[in-house]
This record gives sequence, C-alpha cells and structure tokens, in this order.
Amino acid sequence: MLEKLMTLLVGILLALAGWTLTRTFDLSTTQAVQLDKVDKLERHVEKLQDKVDRMMNKDEEIMEQHKKLFEALEDNQPTTEYNYN
Repeated sequence: MLEKLMTLLVGILLALAGWTLTRTFDLSTTQAVQLDKVDKLERHVEKLQDKVDRMMNKDEEIMEQHKKLFEALEDNQPTTEYNYN
C-alpha cells in the first residue's frame, strides 16, 4: 500500500514538473516573440525619426530660402521717387 502511495506521489510530482517545464517553455517563447516585436518597432521608430529629422532640415532650408527671397524682393522694390543719377 505504501509503495502504491509513493508511486502515485512520484507520478504526481513528475506530472507537475512536466507541466511546469511546458509552461516555462511557453512563457519563454512568448517573451522571445514579444522582444522581437519590440526590436522591430524600435527600428521602425528610429527610421521614422530619421525621416522626420530630414524633413525638418528641409523645411528649415526652405524657410531660409524664402526669407532670403523676401529680403531680396524688399531690397529691389521700386520706389515712387525719381532718381536722376
């Protein structure tokens, strides 16, 4: 009777150990998948940030060009006065 009880207890322990190992493997697999997704998202965000930075630089260049253009136009505006030089 004691041997059957010990066998049953060992069987239960082995089943729990197997379940624990299976669960641990599932969790580690899920974690690896999630970490891979996070890495992909981080790379995507970095690419988007680079694009935004390039666009901001282009916008600054365009604004500087417009500023120079308006300054040149203001400097070359005809006056209503006559100049007889």
